[in-house]
Amino acid sequence: MDKSVGPGGNPESKTSNERGVVDFADARVRLRTRTRPSNESLLAELDEIHSLLDQGLSTEAKDRLALVIASARNHPTALALARCALATALEQQGHYRDSLAAVAMYEAPESLAKLDDKTIVALRVQIGLGYNYTGDHPKAIAMLKSTRRDYAESGPVNLGLIYSALSRVYRTISEFPIARDYAERALDNFRQTGDWRGLAESYFGVGVADIQEGNYEAGLENLAQAQKLIGDRPAAYMLGRTYANMAGACWFLKRPQEGIDYLKKAITYYERTDHKTNAADGYNNLGINLILIGQWDRAQEALERALSLATEVDERGDKVPMILDSLGELHMLRGNLEEAEDYLRRAVALATENGNKWYAAQALRTLGRCYLTIKDATKALARAAEALTLAESIGDRQAICESRLIAAEAHLQTHDLDESAKELQRVTADTTDSATDLGFTGETHRLLGMLGMLRSDEAAAAQHFGSSVSIFDMLGDRYRSARAHFQLGKAYAATVPSRAAEHLARAVNTFRELGARLDLALAEDALANLDRTQPERNQEQSAVTQLLTLRLAEAVASRELLLRELAAVMRQETGAERVVITEQGERNEQRVVVALGTTPSENLRIASELGMLKDEAARDRYCRKQDAEVIFLRSTNAAPATLYLSPRSRSTLPKGISIDPLLRVVELGMDVCALRAGAQRGGSSEQSDELAGSSLMPGFIHSSPAMTQLVEEVHKIRSSDVTVLVTGESGTGKELVARAIHAISSRRAKVFVPFNCTAVPKELSEGYLFGYRRGAFTGAVSDSQGVIRTAAGGTLFLDEVGDLPLDVQPKLLRFLQEGEIQALGEQRPAKVDVRIIAATNTDLEEMVAQGRFREDLYYRLNVIRLRVPPLRERRSEIPTIVNYYLNHYSAKFGRKDIQITPQAVDLLMVSEWPGNVRQLCNEIQRVVARGEDGALITPEQLSPELQRTSSPTAPSSASIATLPAGSAQTTGTLADALAEVERRMIADAMRRHGGNISRAARELGLTRRGLYLKLERHDLSASA
Repeated sequence: MDKSVGPGGNPESKTSNERGVVDFADARVRLRTRTRPSNESLLAELDEIHSLLDQGLSTEAKDRLALVIASARNHPTALALARCALATALEQQGHYRDSLAAVAMYEAPESLAKLDDKTIVALRVQIGLGYNYTGDHPKAIAMLKSTRRDYAESGPVNLGLIYSALSRVYRTISEFPIARDYAERALDNFRQTGDWRGLAESYFGVGVADIQEGNYEAGLENLAQAQKLIGDRPAAYMLGRTYANMAGACWFLKRPQEGIDYLKKAITYYERTDHKTNAADGYNNLGINLILIGQWDRAQEALERALSLATEVDERGDKVPMILDSLGELHMLRGNLEEAEDYLRRAVALATENGNKWYAAQALRTLGRCYLTIKDATKALARAAEALTLAESIGDRQAICESRLIAAEAHLQTHDLDESAKELQRVTADTTDSATDLGFTGETHRLLGMLGMLRSDEAAAAQHFGSSVSIFDMLGDRYRSARAHFQLGKAYAATVPSRAAEHLARAVNTFRELGARLDLALAEDALANLDRTQPERNQEQSAVTQLLTLRLAEAVASRELLLRELAAVMRQETGAERVVITEQGERNEQRVVVALGTTPSENLRIASELGMLKDEAARDRYCRKQDAEVIFLRSTNAAPATLYLSPRSRSTLPKGISIDPLLRVVELGMDVCALRAGAQRGGSSEQSDELAGSSLMPGFIHSSPAMTQLVEEVHKIRSSDVTVLVTGESGTGKELVARAIHAISSRRAKVFVPFNCTAVPKELSEGYLFGYRRGAFTGAVSDSQGVIRTAAGGTLFLDEVGDLPLDVQPKLLRFLQEGEIQALGEQRPAKVDVRIIAATNTDLEEMVAQGRFREDLYYRLNVIRLRVPPLRERRSEIPTIVNYYLNHYSAKFGRKDIQITPQAVDLLMVSEWPGNVRQLCNEIQRVVARGEDGALITPEQLSPELQRTSSPTAPSSASIATLPAGSAQTTGTLADALAEVERRMIADAMRRHGGNISRAARELGLTRRGLYLKLERHDLSASA
């Protein structure tokens, strides 16, 4: 390969190269002078690469890892960790076999000989995950469990990694209770170190297990905690995964709008990563939710965007059938049946080709519904049977129920009523009364209504259709709600024509807004042909009451559904013009749960008026005045509710039959809902008392290795009077260390005097320290012995000694050397026996170099040097410190039984704490002072800066494009120009954050260590 001559080359060297003659002497010189990366620089580069992986920038991470691996041949630890990171990058891209191959060479024990425990655990965990994602789950589990046995005593970080990996493996094989257990064990270990990645991943694992087990609210809470722990760190990939799963929980909870909000965030994060298939998945789920709430045009845009992204990656990829299925369903609802059938056939074929049974079954079910719309019952039955076979083979209960519902409707189309009834009975037996099965319940009621119509039992049909209306109204499913209204209107057309028009008109309006052409035509035709003159058919009232009782008894899946069903029954059966049900809100005000026949302004007025009815007498007066009936619904275990009916004459069933029996059924149902909710809360709120009180030395708490070493150093000098210099950041507790030194020294019976060198004006510092005589200077109206004499026999603590004025420093040096001082105005020096402990949060060596601190004084102070580590380096102590100050301030403010949730402690664990222990102490003081007896401190009660929530907006950090025009280099190499840009970005970030390393590193997407190395490389100081 030809190589050009670099700068400084000469014609002779060029000629020799062209002749193919190699100058070995020159080559040896260049090899000797080539800069070889150090192990530290390689590890710093790996930290930055891990940040790229957090952001989902796996392509750039792979490119940089190739350079690291090539440079790390003589650094076995860096090489092994680089291969782990490469395996992670390949795993993110879905290249699972390549991911395993990246670390497989470390499976042999002899390849681990030169590595430490932490690196070995990381390798074995990555190898285990590699086997998991390539389908060898037993080997993955065996590898991870043997690693746990071999390294059980290697520390919480290693155990956390192992347990977290085991949780991922068991999630893959759908063993969710076991996965949850391992995720919780990982959580316990990561809590000891405050590892934000580990904590977030553990909460993510617990949340996903919750969702898969049907505990959707708990799943949302745990995923939200994971998102809070990530905070505003640049971790788009992790945040995208988290928000996408939160949207999944909302889907099962039938809260589509909330799910849509989460999906928008997930998509925004995913689009900032290299993983387009994840973004496609997000757009598909967004489209499904938009279909549910009736925003079909936006759904079409989202689904087409999903298909474009998915096919851009792989035209026949795993995600494509799912998106084709969604597009097919949307076209079917709109009445574009040929397009729908085409999309769905393609989805079935591609899912089958890819071997994905779940996607194939889903597409078959949608295709079956398409054939029902076409009125081709034979094909619908065939597709339902195929879908049922696949659903049973993978054990998907909900898919089984949905397949049977399609078969039941197909049998209705062929008038095989008995077979349809059998399928519906099977679905009813398999359906639970949980919120997740409400959609099946609503569809079952609709089909039972159709069955009733075919059997000429219009009264029973109307009750089933009414239940279907209530369910789909509550779920926010506009299409299915409109369809149920349409069929309810048809049922009433045969029995109570006066009620039919309202439901048919509502169906027409909704179908028109949605653009459901075929359904709109049917509803308009039914409304146009409605015979309003037909007399109402007499019905046996006892039979109707039985149907109503059964309808209400079956509505105990949730309190909201029960109250909605009550309102619907009252409106349909009593003929009331206005029905409103209210309950007490969070602020003790009456809030409307459901309202029929009223406007929003009327709802607010009625709720406000009902809130003022405190007793039966007030209620009776109100009812007479407003021509309304107000009924208080009360039960033993549930919150009360209030039913409003107007006019008052419409508060009974036909023929004057009382509604009291129905109200008793509702009150019992409220009890059932309350007891079920209480049981679920009880099961999820059991927490171990990890933060029990301890008899620690007041104000001086230690348990981490760094602080334990500090304590050992303090004990070593307990019998000595040597001068001590305590260094550390502001708020780390330097004065507490000084007091501890004094407390265990031989001077403990004498006084301890703290003096802050910044607390007095510089011109008065000498007088405060050494004392003065009356008249020694203007304003000296009496003698002062000074703080050094005040501390005679004891200990003087000089805080912020680096701020001591230069002209006072020689006198302090003399005192340290000779043990004598001379007060201002005195003629001779005096001996004083005082031990000096000094402290500073500044770099005294730098100040000496700059001439701002005397070198000889520095050496006198620096006899014994103790460094107090910042709180971020001893995170394992945070729970203990929190517990101590919780008890301390509870006693101080007279509070009782104040506790803090583990989730709040976890947020405290991952915070950077620029103010260190002082900031943490003030935070606990604030929340305790604002709390009440028995309060439980949750993450929401912490300060806003501790609840950092990442916002899915574009990063605001500086870029090449935003630099001033004159700042770009016009000469030199590209590398020089990029280095200058990097230097300017780092300097600007440090300036913006006042030299705070943690905040600047987070903005730049670096680790603290990585930023320190770059500061050193660019010859920048932390105060840049």
